[in-house]
Amino acid sequence: MNSISAQSMDRLDNAPRSSGFQRFLEMFHEQGAVANVVGVLGALCVMACVIALPPAISIRVLLYATASIWVLLRPRMALYLLPFAVPWGSLDALNLGGMNLTSGDILVFLLATSWLLGYVVRNRLGAQRTRTGTFDRESYNLPRILTIGTIVLLVAMCLSIPTAFSMKASLKEIAKWVEVALILCLGTQYIRTRRQVWTLVVLCSLAALSQAFMGYAQYAFNLGPQSFIRGQGLRVYGTFDQPNPYAGYIDMTLLITGTLMLLGRNWLTRIGAGVVTLLLGVAFGLAQSRGGQIALALALLFVFIAGFPRLNLLVRIGVIALLLGIAGYCAGIIPEHYVNPILNKLGLTGISFANPSSDDFSTAERLAHWIAGLNMFQDHPFFGVGIGNYPVAYPKYFITIFNNSLGHAHNYYINIAAEAGIFGLIGLLTFLSGIFLVGRRTLQSMHLRLQQLKTQTLPAQIKAGAEGWQQRRTLRQIRLLQNDYALAIGLIASLLAICIHNFFDNLYVHSMTNLFALLIVLLVRLPYVTRQEEQRR
Repeated sequence: MNSISAQSMDRLDNAPRSSGFQRFLEMFHEQGAVANVVGVLGALCVMACVIALPPAISIRVLLYATASIWVLLRPRMALYLLPFAVPWGSLDALNLGGMNLTSGDILVFLLATSWLLGYVVRNRLGAQRTRTGTFDRESYNLPRILTIGTIVLLVAMCLSIPTAFSMKASLKEIAKWVEVALILCLGTQYIRTRRQVWTLVVLCSLAALSQAFMGYAQYAFNLGPQSFIRGQGLRVYGTFDQPNPYAGYIDMTLLITGTLMLLGRNWLTRIGAGVVTLLLGVAFGLAQSRGGQIALALALLFVFIAGFPRLNLLVRIGVIALLLGIAGYCAGIIPEHYVNPILNKLGLTGISFANPSSDDFSTAERLAHWIAGLNMFQDHPFFGVGIGNYPVAYPKYFITIFNNSLGHAHNYYINIAAEAGIFGLIGLLTFLSGIFLVGRRTLQSMHLRLQQLKTQTLPAQIKAGAEGWQQRRTLRQIRLLQNDYALAIGLIASLLAICIHNFFDNLYVHSMTNLFALLIVLLVRLPYVTRQEEQRR
């Protein structure tokens, strides 16, 4: 035994010593985890930026580098950052070949890159794949009807490219909708839990509040052009350059928080949502957007119909009375002096295209752009003038004094018909129909589950004398599901408001298509994550 130990010691003494470099490689092999390597590289990048670049540029580089590393390691972070990138990304846009690249575009690119890298890493890891990082996702689960709608819309847009006046404008518009498709396909994979859904709702609310406070500052200090002054106050516009898209953006979150305030189950949810609703509502009012006000009113009508079934009879009576009033006015039964004040408020009377007054100039300008878009569609009924080419083709179609294009037709349905023809309009309607069919399924499945818990599970537990913890768990499930159900109604109302507002404007600007897609992701995932939450409990 002693001789063996002695021989072993001799071999160890005679073994060649490893060099310092070899020991470093061994240590790197043991400690060189991905997070550690990324941390070291990130620290070196920070030092290089601070030393070599001016402060203004170095801060931008550091922010983009930090976000890139964060998203590549945790792809879901791209979805969490998107609500802030939508309103604020335009302030730091990068111009590449005449195309503006915002932080929202960069985040979608990073999300897709991280998703693709997951396949490379998975092949290297083999059986060691785990639910972390880029693997913390599910398989493709976008509903078939939405998949078909997205494909039909993109194909219809591509079909209009040969007729385009400007290829660059077409590619820019198609790239915007490709981003929507990526968010839909990948967002539904990475949003896996109820907490993640509600985290996104909170982040959307915080981003909207930041814009609301900016609107307050613009109104208080009169920070805006004279053309935005209506009556005694300035129409606020945030970072969106125009009051109408600003109002549309605020409205998207306002309807969600307003619905939670009305239909939320617990007081904490209702009070928190109520405070946010009040702050957003004031900012929305300061924008003075008539299209936004109409969209808000009709979307709230849907909220009351879906959230308060007992009021359905009153709502139906009100709708019938409104239709009878319109018919009576058209038939001459109702005197004009009762209706004219309302029409004047909406800017629908006394409109002149040749010599518009300051009060009806914006309405006349909007109608002129509608007519130009309809004329484009009449001349190019099948494939349009090319997707994204409305402003390029406008000089050929303008009427009277409105020779300057506003960038779109101020009605997205006319706009896409003019740019992509009848196929583009069908593609858009197919896509939107898929969204609301999915929303209907979501409400139906969640309502059935809620009724089952209320009328079957809980009474059965009480009748069987189940233990208190079981009943408390069921009551907790009912409360959570009621909040989720209210959120689903709010999401549908928000998407509906966008579609209604697009009759008077174009809200698919300033990366708002990315927020639009994010709301669809939440609507799609909500019933699944709620069901998984119940199964875990």
